[in-house]
Amino acid sequence: MSAQLSLRARRRAIAGIVEARFSVRAFEDIRRTDPAYWASARNDMGRGIYGEAMREKQRLATVPDELLLAESAAARIVLEG
Repeated sequence: MSAQLSLRARRRAIAGIVEARFSVRAFEDIRRTDPAYWASARNDMGRGIYGEAMREKQRLATVPDELLLAESAAARIVLEG
């Protein structure tokens, strides 16, 4: 059986997977609210993790719906309509 996700459902799944694995919102909050800290040497690891999350987001954008659904299930993400 072939899954057919809408563009909105794919985006939601990808965002959910990346958030579950990397807590991207926290990094984006820091990046937005404290750019000096974000760019500092002290936050090198944070920028690295965020970069990894963005690479994973790009990879997920290219996977078939079936794999995206499987990864969503593994991350316990609920997709709605």
